[in-house]
Amino acid sequence: MPGMSPDVRRFRARRHARRTAVALSAVAVLAAGALVVTAQRQTGPGVAGHAPGVVDQATVTRGNNREDTVAAMLNRRAEALRSRDRAAFLDTVDDSDPRFRSAQATWFDNLSAVPFSAWSLTLGSRATAVVPQAARELANRLAGGSFAAEIDTAYRIAGYDNADQRYDRVYTLTPRAGRWYVTGAYDPADSPVHRELWDVGKVHVLPAQHGLILGLDASWSLRTYADAVDRAVPRVDEVWGTGWSRQVLVEVTRTEDEMSAILGGAPSAYRQLAAVTRGELGTEEGSSAAERIIVNPKAYRELSDVGRQVIMGHEITHVAARERTQPWTPRWLAEGFADYIGYRESGLSVRVIAQELAADVRSGYQPDALPTDTDFAATNTALAQSYEMSWLACRLIAERYGPDTLVAFYRAVGSSGGGTELTKAFRDVLDTTQADFTRRWRDYVRSELD
Repeated sequence: MPGMSPDVRRFRARRHARRTAVALSAVAVLAAGALVVTAQRQTGPGVAGHAPGVVDQATVTRGNNREDTVAAMLNRRAEALRSRDRAAFLDTVDDSDPRFRSAQATWFDNLSAVPFSAWSLTLGSRATAVVPQAARELANRLAGGSFAAEIDTAYRIAGYDNADQRYDRVYTLTPRAGRWYVTGAYDPADSPVHRELWDVGKVHVLPAQHGLILGLDASWSLRTYADAVDRAVPRVDEVWGTGWSRQVLVEVTRTEDEMSAILGGAPSAYRQLAAVTRGELGTEEGSSAAERIIVNPKAYRELSDVGRQVIMGHEITHVAARERTQPWTPRWLAEGFADYIGYRESGLSVRVIAQELAADVRSGYQPDALPTDTDFAATNTALAQSYEMSWLACRLIAERYGPDTLVAFYRAVGSSGGGTELTKAFRDVLDTTQADFTRRWRDYVRSELD
């Protein structure tokens, strides 16, 4: 199909970003609107006569009869974020540094439109807190009793997060006239801190029938993404079924730099990414934070209407299948299945969708094995072929056994129990072995593309 090649190439530069276990493994399930603030023994400069480098829990929580405590201040700050009370939030920020106070006011305004159901701010445990020496030295230069602390931060977006999204920040805290204040944030240039969308810019919000769109750029209507989500969800349902939330959280950046700030890595890694799905694998929707589809509008705008349909269907498939996508699910299956649904009903031919692989096959190349997980690295010069081979593997299963069996196979691989499910799924669902399937798949690739 003339004119489709650039679209197809851009489809190939996608990945399903898997959050590390550390990020969400210790999630505490809180009731909507709950605020948890606890003070524990903390590292940092001395407070109220204690030796430098140690802050005693009793001092922090009781403050030697101060009328305010760190825990109480963090509690007020978290409640102000949840209730969108700008004055109460700024009341926790020290006014001795106008630039920091102005930056905090801007940050609050950036997130004011987001429908949060909960925020919590907790002093990190001394045993696990990571407070850089540079942050401690900064605190030492502030008023007496100031200290640097790791603050465990958690929030939920109403209607989407059933558990906390969690991350850490290092702040300096200072007592003045019987009250504690936030006086600074530590942001090392050589090791960027975790960022959310509102850390990058002002967030605009648009509800959709099947999702919520959060975007930094109001100049290009968020309705484009809302409409794409509402068209894609029923297409995913046709194959996967409706046994998932059917609600999608989409975050739209403006540039590759902003995308890299949120996802980590170099901006160049995201230039060809139209969208990335970020979340934790293998967790039930009722006890987990929602996955986020992060969109790069520059790459997304360059796609045709069909290309956008494929991209959104692919990413939403990752969201729908999250509960049955485990760390041991092979990438060829996760990405091939998402591509199978994304390309389904696209009207594109096999040779257009798999054009890079087709060119290789015409030149005499024959794949000898299904792609490995490392074949999906962004640095792989044959990344497009890895996606195309994976798509053809899932298409083969759907053609030979039916789409329902492809879904059953995916679910079986993602069942609980460890890393033996793939072998069992080939045997129990497809009545074959991986070796026999691979031989059949190699013949299929040759017959479809040669």
